[in-house]
Amino acid sequence: MSERNINEKELPGGLRVLSEPLKEATSISLGVWIRAGSRDERDEVAGITHLMEHMLFKGTPQMNALQIAEAFEGIGAQENAATGEEYTVLYARFLPEHLERALDIMADMVTRPTLVDLEREREVIVEEIRMYEDRPDQMADEYLSGLIFHDDPLGRPIIGSAETVRGVNEDILRGFHGSTYAAPNVFVVGAGKLDSGELERMVEEKFAGLPEGEPFARKARFTSPESRFSYRFKETEQYHVAMGALGLPASSEDRFAMSALNNVLGGGMSSRLFQEVREKRGLAYAVYSYHQGYSDAGAVKMYVGSTTGNVEEAVKIIAGQLDRIREETVTDEELHRTKEQLKSSTILAMESTATRMTRIGRSLITGAELLTPEEISARIDAVTAEDIKRLANEHLQLDDMYLSAVGPKEIDLGQRLAS
Repeated sequence: MSERNINEKELPGGLRVLSEPLKEATSISLGVWIRAGSRDERDEVAGITHLMEHMLFKGTPQMNALQIAEAFEGIGAQENAATGEEYTVLYARFLPEHLERALDIMADMVTRPTLVDLEREREVIVEEIRMYEDRPDQMADEYLSGLIFHDDPLGRPIIGSAETVRGVNEDILRGFHGSTYAAPNVFVVGAGKLDSGELERMVEEKFAGLPEGEPFARKARFTSPESRFSYRFKETEQYHVAMGALGLPASSEDRFAMSALNNVLGGGMSSRLFQEVREKRGLAYAVYSYHQGYSDAGAVKMYVGSTTGNVEEAVKIIAGQLDRIREETVTDEELHRTKEQLKSSTILAMESTATRMTRIGRSLITGAELLTPEEISARIDAVTAEDIKRLANEHLQLDDMYLSAVGPKEIDLGQRLAS
């Protein structure tokens, strides 16, 4: 790895341990990463990865759900878990003297979940699905992903549907755990005030029960949908619009230039979208752009929430800004400001052991090169105005743009994306 302070060791069976010792740190952030996400699921069990994440907290042979919570609180740990398109992660942050106990708890959860109360937890997730359905901005984003990654699991909601989640019984879930939570699919990442050799010894001992297995093979295979536009009715006060197109894999050499492009376009209060849509015209409260990078694909996205009466004008302004960033070279002042913002946000985030742990985990999941802060700054400084214009022309053509809308009436917003 390029990060000189990061140690990596592969244990028998394929389990990997990565550590970043930080003498100045006062905490340890520990993550158990599983290379399994929603894109690795069969259609009929969509959401099983997220369900499995929930079930890790329901009990082990040594502890029930309450005792797991008490065990974490007993060492003052801040614990949680997350499921993405390409990973599941269980993580905790705690004081250095509690490393062994934290590993005991987390290893027990990952290697020996009892899967008790499955029926009840399925219904909890159904309620979570309903909660997301009450968030039209998130619905617009999910429908947009379904257009960009049409016919591919990357375009499905991570959480699945009520039907598919309710279709997962204990036998299916236990089989999923046995085949997925296998040594080659698991890696443990620690960052903070720790000793690498000590962490490696503990992990080898406590995760010895992981079975052998094979990692999922991944290759995005999406097709073009019949229409580039999607509308869903919802009785809302605001009209929610998500726009986007194919982007870059997380490991792309152009990823820093893509970050600069998005920062200029819609990354902050000085960005073009914020200034033109919100500040100058008052057409929206929220308007922004961002990029999602996966191991072999990516998406560049924009979002605006406006009133039904103003949304056409807002989309028109956004389309005009896309034309502008493709046709004109960004100014020296914009480029300088963007680079300083990107460098500062990266370096300031490094003060967190949780951020350091997460960036190591994500780099293994996506195959992105793990760089030092100095190397990241150099890559950002190397971005040129011509790089931004080139990427804008490659990824922000109106004819290649998809649009998803959620609101109280159908409006022909597609006409605003006619180049």
